[in-house]
Amino acid sequence: MNKKDSEKDLKQVVDQPKWKRITLLSVLGYETAGGLSGGILLALAPDGRLMDMPVEIMHGFFNDFFIPGLMLIGLGIINAAAFVTILLKKRNGWIFSGLALGGLVIWFTVEIIVLKEFHWLHAMWGLPVILGCLMMISLIPRRLPINI
Repeated sequence: MNKKDSEKDLKQVVDQPKWKRITLLSVLGYETAGGLSGGILLALAPDGRLMDMPVEIMHGFFNDFFIPGLMLIGLGIINAAAFVTILLKKRNGWIFSGLALGGLVIWFTVEIIVLKEFHWLHAMWGLPVILGCLMMISLIPRRLPINI
């Protein structure tokens, strides 16, 4: 592979239609804000009072909201890192976005199982994740550039 082909491959990896980048950045920013703010509120008040959620809704899976709050903060941080990599058009943006959005898919799935119900807030926070996943797909390189 010559240098020109390698540069073309790299350009192909970081190029994405503008509207898809804006949509993905919007989703990542939205989920970052939700993850960090919700996680901090849950960690600060593990009894759920700051978010008006009784601990009983977890059906004994956790004693309080402290651990879920820390996990949500972690997801917020990963989404923030993905936001930055997409904003800066880094080649590994698809990896960070996949981890961030995939983590949220797992979060919402487990949350619905633990709560034993689907709440309208799951749609408000979860549907953008699906949209973000669809936008992220265009970032996955068709083939990874290999320098030999």
